[in-house]
Amino acid sequence: MKLKYLVLALSLTASQAFACVASENIDLYFAQNSTQLPNSEIVRLAHWIADQKLTYERHQTEEATALSGHADSTERDASATARARMLLGEQLLVNMGFTKASIHTSARVYNKGDVENGRRIEISFGPQCPNKCCNAPTRDTAKQ
Repeated sequence: MKLKYLVLALSLTASQAFACVASENIDLYFAQNSTQLPNSEIVRLAHWIADQKLTYERHQTEEATALSGHADSTERDASATARARMLLGEQLLVNMGFTKASIHTSARVYNKGDVENGRRIEISFGPQCPNKCCNAPTRDTAKQ
């Protein structure tokens, strides 16, 4: 009987141990040595952007978008490749109208074996409250 209560107590507290991540994220993947995204990845990005626009259509608080271009150290001219991927990602966001938040960019080269696939663009959109983790209203910084 005591074991039953212990399991119940642990299950109730376990859900509180997992933090919610408020950012909305997508990774877009490239072929080795390429700075051109496959069409399937562009379509995935378009759907992701449409989802964010719908979800946060009436969002009035501060938002930010972080975009980073990545390359594997084994790729030709890895630093330039990472930067070209970053610039492509930024251009795609602008062309698809995802400019409500400022876009903070960076580029990085992963050493061989650091990650499973370093040939990518990472995009993280971070809306302040309210978002999927927070229902509390946050002051609108644009009205200051």
